[in-house]
Amino acid sequence: LHPAFGDILGGGPRSNGLTKGFAVISSDAGHAMEKVPGIGGGLFGVDPQARLDYGYNAVAQLTPMAKSVIAAYYGKRPDKSYIVGTSNGGRHGMVAAARDSGEYDGVLATAPGYRLPYAALTQIADAQQFAKVAAQDPKTGRPDLNTSFPPAALNLIANKVLERCDALDGLKDGIVSDLMGCQKAFNLARDVPTCAAKPNGQCLTAEQKKVMAEVFAGPKWKNGQPVYSAKAWDPGLAGKDWGTWKFKNSVGPRDPLSVGFAFSTPPVSPKEMDGKGTSIIDYVMKYDLDKDGQKIFAKNATYTQSSIEFMLPPEAEKMSNFVARGGKLLVAHGSSDPVFSVLDTIDWYEKFSAFHGQAARNSARFFIVPGMNHSRNGPATDQYDMVDALVAWVEQGKAPDAIVATARGKGSNLPNPEVPASWSPNRTRLLCAYPQIARYNGKGDSEVAASFKCVNP
Repeated sequence: LHPAFGDILGGGPRSNGLTKGFAVISSDAGHAMEKVPGIGGGLFGVDPQARLDYGYNAVAQLTPMAKSVIAAYYGKRPDKSYIVGTSNGGRHGMVAAARDSGEYDGVLATAPGYRLPYAALTQIADAQQFAKVAAQDPKTGRPDLNTSFPPAALNLIANKVLERCDALDGLKDGIVSDLMGCQKAFNLARDVPTCAAKPNGQCLTAEQKKVMAEVFAGPKWKNGQPVYSAKAWDPGLAGKDWGTWKFKNSVGPRDPLSVGFAFSTPPVSPKEMDGKGTSIIDYVMKYDLDKDGQKIFAKNATYTQSSIEFMLPPEAEKMSNFVARGGKLLVAHGSSDPVFSVLDTIDWYEKFSAFHGQAARNSARFFIVPGMNHSRNGPATDQYDMVDALVAWVEQGKAPDAIVATARGKGSNLPNPEVPASWSPNRTRLLCAYPQIARYNGKGDSEVAASFKCVNP
């Protein structure tokens, strides 16, 4: 459980909820998965009530408690209330909007894993793909996924993406603002050289290219339908966080424990995945997507809601009650998020916009952070304050069309070592409300946001 200081999200935040004057409550959603070694924390998923708390009930129960404490201390309830979260916390924000109880005026959700069970299955499927080109770990006799695509291989792909896509937004600056244009412009098979012999950092083997193509396309059920979402080609895939999620978290403990204990009905036996030796990676490598994956839809007398029911925001493309009473939702997502695909969030926003028509922008705005990995980091301008933007929208009616984001280069607070040396350490860029992108105006300092404008791609 993190201290209740009110993280405003992004990389290297310069302030927090407390310094902004908010009363703050923080929650672990009823579990302490990351604080308990081995599989201990993950076992919360075998408790039926803990599953529901993790999915939606923790926020539903804690919010009125927090408001009662505020009323007792200050003699009045809060004038306005906000929920702010990233990753699973971003999912909680979207769930709060979809299951609207009238408690929140504004919601800020970044890197929202709003379809988390599907994304977790994809992590397992991706691990199985990477294992096809990984070397065996001599200590365990299991595949070492880190060897499947070493940093040089990921850098090669990232550089080839830049070659095809960097100038699409009007300026070669190491940032791909026109993400959707890039998906059409880049072709892995054509643009990345194929090795005639062993890979040397200048090429990929045919098998490596096949594996990476499968990973970016996303796994499919046996009927050909996608399990989750495709991934977006973006230079941020060379970010350290990308490899951590794909080569480490996918084989334990994070994703396997979530799938096995929290999302599957019935949950896997702790005797099968006990956190000792190779039991977790063995669970991943033996996982049958079409057979075992169906357990995320299952329920029984003990587990009366499937993970799809308790984890996903119901009718996320509508959020009808939240919209009807004037709630405001800001969503931000890194274009190189390795675990929750930005393309999935784009798909949600487009469905939301289609349902509500032109009025959608009165209720929700979506911002893509080019190059950013999961919640922060990567070669990106990942330092931004969307809390202030949300408050201005809720309390002053100032809807955000663009938000200024800053790089965290050498000498900045909490430097991001992945900021390229060719960038100004304090480079600023506009994050534009989707579908607009930031385009250089052709004059002025290319390192400052004032030289850019938001335009339709």
